[in-house]
Amino acid sequence: MTFWSKMKSSLFLLLAATSALADHAAWKHLQKLPVTQTGLQRVELDPALLDASATALGDLRLVNPAGEERPFAILRPQRPPQHVEQAANFTQRLEGTVSRFEFQSAGREALNQVEFGVVEADFIKQATLEGSVDGATWQMLAENALICRRSGFEKVTLRFAESKWTHFRLALDDSRSRPMVMQGATLRGGRDAALELQHTASILGREEKNGATRLRIGLGAANLPLATLRLKSPEGVFERQIRIGSTSTWFFRLQHEGRSVEDLEHMLDQSHPTRELGLIIENGDNPPLKIDGIEITRHVLPLVFQADVAGEWQLFAGNPQASAPSYDLAKMSNQLRSALSTLVKAAAVEPNPAFRAEAALPATGEAGDVRLDTRGWQWRRAITPSEKGPRIFRVVLDDHIQTHASANGSDLRVISGDGVLVRHLMQDKGQKATAKAEFEPYPDEKRLQTSRWRFNLPLAGLPVTALHLETSSTLFERQLRLFEMEEDRRTGRMVERQLGYVFWKSTPDAPVKRMRLEISQRPRGNAIMLETNNGDNPALQLRAAFWEKKAVSLLFEADGSAQPLYLLYGNPNVAAPQYDIQLVRERFEKAAHAGTLLRDVEALTPQKASASTMSGSPWLWAALVLVVGGLLWVVARLLPKVESAS
Repeated sequence: MTFWSKMKSSLFLLLAATSALADHAAWKHLQKLPVTQTGLQRVELDPALLDASATALGDLRLVNPAGEERPFAILRPQRPPQHVEQAANFTQRLEGTVSRFEFQSAGREALNQVEFGVVEADFIKQATLEGSVDGATWQMLAENALICRRSGFEKVTLRFAESKWTHFRLALDDSRSRPMVMQGATLRGGRDAALELQHTASILGREEKNGATRLRIGLGAANLPLATLRLKSPEGVFERQIRIGSTSTWFFRLQHEGRSVEDLEHMLDQSHPTRELGLIIENGDNPPLKIDGIEITRHVLPLVFQADVAGEWQLFAGNPQASAPSYDLAKMSNQLRSALSTLVKAAAVEPNPAFRAEAALPATGEAGDVRLDTRGWQWRRAITPSEKGPRIFRVVLDDHIQTHASANGSDLRVISGDGVLVRHLMQDKGQKATAKAEFEPYPDEKRLQTSRWRFNLPLAGLPVTALHLETSSTLFERQLRLFEMEEDRRTGRMVERQLGYVFWKSTPDAPVKRMRLEISQRPRGNAIMLETNNGDNPALQLRAAFWEKKAVSLLFEADGSAQPLYLLYGNPNVAAPQYDIQLVRERFEKAAHAGTLLRDVEALTPQKASASTMSGSPWLWAALVLVVGGLLWVVARLLPKVESAS
């Protein structure tokens, strides 16, 4: 039996083991796959389907026309191992102002690049490389190229057309610098990467902060198998350290005698879980780079399966509670890469008409029937769910809640109309929200060189974390400080309470139009002052300002069509609840969330604890009078009598 016959037999055995009907009401999306013939099929997963997945492709399920779930394998991108060999017979000689090097390969493998072992730490050289397959006939492989090394980065590799080159000649121009010493060369061959496609990316935001440029790059879809990132810049000469997640590299462009050498591409080779990619460019003391755009490539991601019947197959995605399947077929991925298969043209991703939101809810057990004693809570808000039926709902905490609830949210409670506790999870992932800050000039007539502004918080004591400032000034260097005035309890005088400060510098060559001023402690009032000393310079102009706040929300499971729901807060004397659903937090956070609307604030009257039933009893007071009277009589009897003078 041939290899492919054995593999086909294995595939059919696997199919027989996984032919049970499956219910996919918990999957939000599907993609139809028109299979026209039986046999091994291949579909290239498109960004829309990757984005629809809720668990980084772990929730994908394949169903045949009869509704039976079938196994599949996703062929993750692999970079094939390159052929690597050390150059043989490496020689070097000097001819006037040219250094000439000759070396050879074994000649058994196709080669497409050479890396030189240069000893010098700082250099830039013009290079010409020739190659031969027989040692007699020579071809130009790289003409007037540049190799270089600077602190932090280097380019000592030359690429060329792939062939079984056996002999090489390298010439370096030494007319502008001293000759270099090389310790051999490394030859490489073979394909660098799996098939890649251009992917549209856009710059969603740019922030200049602490000598660094921070870019938010929009990918348009999550779970993309990213391949490379390339920076587009019109700058002629620059070198910058780049950070992408936990990796770092150098991007540079150098000019030498009218020629340019650059490296503006970074190999990502990762599946990115979100629709945005963060990139940080370290500028140091240099002005920020001019950036024209970002180019992204992604790997092709095939899904292969064995079709035992032609017809309309379906691929489901979008179930946050689904675990990644463990199919035996996936163990055959290496063989499937080279197997002959039929390409299936998938239809557009569409909503699953059989989807039921309650089917996608996490399993959390019985909710119980625990009632809350609401005495001591100061505020109540009615919650209006946006959808009917059992759902995971999200409540976004607004300014009033964040101001009057405990700092850690320990007093937040969700209850039903009859007072039964609804278990919730608090979500605070460090995300921020911004709101426009109202301000006005507030000059100090005694200090004419000082610019001062008064800001008004929406609520006194609102826990803002930063103030974002925008200016129309172009050339300045200022120290700004933020404070509020409060009464000193000991003296009764108004004193300053410092909230934060920042150093702000902007020049025409390196404009910094926006600045973030971090607020180190929570304000107590609603009048906040910002001040800076202009010295002998024009006054700093503020164009706009924005408050930065935490974006905090609650998640809870409830029936949106059942009795009223309420959010309670404002009780500093209670500890945070200990709900068992913390054990399944990940399931709650992955689930689809329905929105809610918070109604108007209701002020509750805090009830004091009832006093003892004997506290106001007349019998108690009568007993106290008798005891005190008796004690006075005893004391009077014990005191000596005072005789009157005769």
